[in-house]
Order: sequence, then structure tokens, then C-alpha cells
Amino acid sequence: MRIETICTGDELLTGLTADTNSRYFQELLLDRTGLQVRRSVVVGDVREDIIEALDAAAARCDVVLVSGGLGPTADDITVDCAAEAAGVTVIEDQSVIEHLKERYVKRGFVLTELNRRQARRPVDAEAVINQEGAAPLIVHHRGACTFFFVPGVPREYHHLVERHVVSRVAALAAKELKPEVRELRLLRTVGIPESQLDAKVRPLFEKHPQVIFGFRTHPPENQLKLMATGADSASARRALDAAERDARTMLGRVVFGVDEHSLPEVVLDLLRARKETVSCAESCTGGLVSARLTDPAGASDVMLGGAVTYATSLKESLAHVAHETIATYTAVSAEVALEMARGIRKTTGSTWGVSTTGIAGPTGGTEVTPVGTVFVAASNGERDIVERHLFIGDRERIRRFASFAALDVLRRLLEDVKS
Repeated sequence: MRIETICTGDELLTGLTADTNSRYFQELLLDRTGLQVRRSVVVGDVREDIIEALDAAAARCDVVLVSGGLGPTADDITVDCAAEAAGVTVIEDQSVIEHLKERYVKRGFVLTELNRRQARRPVDAEAVINQEGAAPLIVHHRGACTFFFVPGVPREYHHLVERHVVSRVAALAAKELKPEVRELRLLRTVGIPESQLDAKVRPLFEKHPQVIFGFRTHPPENQLKLMATGADSASARRALDAAERDARTMLGRVVFGVDEHSLPEVVLDLLRARKETVSCAESCTGGLVSARLTDPAGASDVMLGGAVTYATSLKESLAHVAHETIATYTAVSAEVALEMARGIRKTTGSTWGVSTTGIAGPTGGTEVTPVGTVFVAASNGERDIVERHLFIGDRERIRRFASFAALDVLRRLLEDVKS
């Protein structure tokens, strides 16, 4: 099955707006169906260019996802282009009109003629109500090709693609492709570059012919995508399980989670299993470790809190770092990081303490401790660990990587003492 995307909008060609929607569709499609997009095209708000893109895609594709140009303004011309390219007329869809009326009444507005433009569709197309916005999903068949037209607003795009488009694409694929079951799994890693991840598992490619190995990077996390095929679900799952076992053997402890299980969720679950708690003392990360730990709902049962001990005086008063330690080793040192982790436990009464101290830049580095130097530590009073890292990039990237490193130190310690 050949699948492509077309994104419309001048703003995508001027650099004012980045196309993040296509990536969302590509990843969701692969995750849920194992299908991949073959080509992605971006065109401006020019009638001739849009029609040309639609005609070219219709001639070679089974499915095309088109985003943008469904709004109420004069430059929203996608519906007109779709109808002209197919040689049909445009009509108002009454179900969409009713949806728009209800939507505008709730917001205290009156539906204008301009807004009614968002209820238009090619006469032979289907309109699917958009519960997150005004313009509907439009499904239009042209010969052997099915077009899905969705708004470019990310919230609306995500809603329609997730709720309606991907499932319809899967149904179309089931009719076209030979019966085959796909089983998918995502192994999530941290602390290993994508190139090394590839190199480590490459020897497994020939050993597992039923499994496709793929890679995705979401720095500082890198992911190994496993897709197994089989005549039935049991066969595909056996192949997938075998590939996962071998991959874990090759990769070791850099694998922290599976599928949607994020690093903070893994850490929180490990703490819950032991009925233990954690608190944080952060310098260079400015609260990012605490923010990540409190992202998952329900974190309050194990995450007690923390302190941003940016100033030396607060490292001493809140994290109980000895003045002599800072004077002897400097604030950016393994010794200070370890005392911060131990000290925040004392302040909060938590089982575990986690800390970060470093130089996020762009200034402040020295020959001994260059920009990007970060020390992370974790301690439970009986067992502790401190690590030195050197991260490359701008301030935001260094802080992000440091927050993950701190969580991963705690994760590995918790796994070591897992009961």
C-alpha cells in the first residue's frame, strides 16, 4: 500500500511554521498498523500547485493524508482544489452546519457566512465531525485512491488522525494486503547513541527474519522498534518475544522501558513496589528532575518534593552540604553532588535523594570543568552513586540530558536493590 502526505500552507515554506503533524501521523501509523509513509510533500497556498500535487498523488497512491487549508479565510482553498481536481462540485454539509451552530452558540458567537465555509465538501465526499474544532475530516475517493483531508491545527489534526484516519487506513490495508498479523514493541533506552544502538543489535537482523528492526531518536532517549509478522498472532508474538530477549541481552541496562512506559514512570513504579519515596536537590537543572517525576498522574504517593539549590548558601542550608566541601571541591563536583543527594533526604525524610550540579552554559566553564559538565547522584543512606557526565549542546539540551541522567542513576540503583 502506497501512502503519502500533502501539507499545504505558505507558512510551511517560509520557515515561520514547522511541519510537526506529518511526523505524528507517520509514527502513529507505524505504531498501530506497521505501515509506512512513502513520501511527504509540502505546497504553498497556490491553487495550481495544490491541484497538481493532488493529481500526482491520486495517480500513484492508495491513501493520501492532506492537511491544512480547511479554515474560513480566503487562503483556505483546499476543498475547492480537491473538487476541481476531481471534476465535481462543492456543497455544504448540513451535519457540519449543525455542528458549527452548536459550537458557536456555546461560545457566545454567531455563525457567519465566512464560518460556513468550513462546512463545505466535494459533493461525493464524506464529512466526519471534528469534536476538537470546526472543520471536519473529509474523506474523498478518487478512483483507487482515498484522500483524507484534515485541518492543520495540531490539536485537531491529532484528534482526527488518531480517532478516525489511522483506523480507516488500516481497514483499507486489510482489504488490499494478504492476511498477516503484525505485532509491535518499542524498547526504550537512555545513555546510548542511536548509532551504537544500531551497531549492537545489527547481528540480530539475520537471526530474526520475521522481525523488522527500526530506530527512533527522541533525545536523550533512543528507541528500538521491533515489528514481527506472522500467519497468526501467536506466531508473530513468539518471533517478537525472541527478538526482544536477544536485544535485551545485547543492550543490557540501557533498556529502561517498553512501549509507552516512560523513564519517570519506570522510576515511580520501582519506588512504589518498594513502598519508598524520593526527593530532589537540583542546581543546574533548575527543577527539571522534579518536573519529570511529577509529570505522571499520581506521583505524589512516592515523590515528596525537592529544592532548587542554585545558590551555594541553599546547598548548605537545604541540602546540608558542608561549607568545607564546597570550598575544597567547588560547587560542581562529585563530592557536592553526593552530599546534596544525602542531605535532601535529611531535609524531606524521603527514602532516596537525587541531585544534580553542573555547568549548563553558555558561560562559566573552565578547562577542568567545561560547559556541559554535570554531576548526578542518588542515595538512600546505605547505598549511593555519583556520576560525571559531559553533555554537548546548548543550555536547554544540557539541562534536559542531565535530568534524564539523574533519573537513570536512580533507576539503576532501584533495580540493583529490587526486592
